[in-house]
Amino acid sequence: QPEAGRALAEDFESSRAQRRRELLRIAVEHPEGLPRQTLLRLAESASDSPLKTLLKAGLVRLEMREDESDVFRDLDLDYGDAPPLMPDQHRAAATIGSALESGRHRGFLLHGVTGSGKTEVYLDAIRRCLDLGRAAIVMVPEISLTPQTIERFESRFGSVAVLHSHLTDAERARQWQLLRSGQRRIAIGPRSAVFAPVGKLGLIILDEEHENTFKQQNTPR
Repeated sequence: QPEAGRALAEDFESSRAQRRRELLRIAVEHPEGLPRQTLLRLAESASDSPLKTLLKAGLVRLEMREDESDVFRDLDLDYGDAPPLMPDQHRAAATIGSALESGRHRGFLLHGVTGSGKTEVYLDAIRRCLDLGRAAIVMVPEISLTPQTIERFESRFGSVAVLHSHLTDAERARQWQLLRSGQRRIAIGPRSAVFAPVGKLGLIILDEEHENTFKQQNTPR
């Protein structure tokens, strides 16, 4: 569509075209493609109208992909400050880290009373998992899925996908979409979170695994 392309080029010097210029620049810098919402976020565009203009002009194209988590493999990860691990924590974290690096499926059971520092071991394991380009699922009893729990993970890793029974269908679909696209690489929720559509799953954490809410007596239907 050369006419649309010329009209767009003439308008690039106007202030209204700044977002389109930025969107196009970012798209050119990422020839492998970016999830739509990520492209808009990087361009600081609250509306997808500039993107629609570029699509209409044929300067960018939109395609459906099953899994785009690899797009984020090489992005710099900026973690929040982590306190130094105590010797016992460090030994546990190092053992889990070695298993993650080997790629072998292994299970570990952490013993510790409340307040003994198990969560810091979880957080360290998640950091190692993300550094390897993989994703993590954290399952907690639903009664423990409090804003304070979520805030602890978000203060370390940024936004996470939160799944629980009180989400509306639209909210749940949004969280799944973020996980499928790779915009979220950590899913937190009760036992149903095990079905979260994360790409390149590298770690599953089952907090308070002795809780009966994780058990099911009847046969699933």
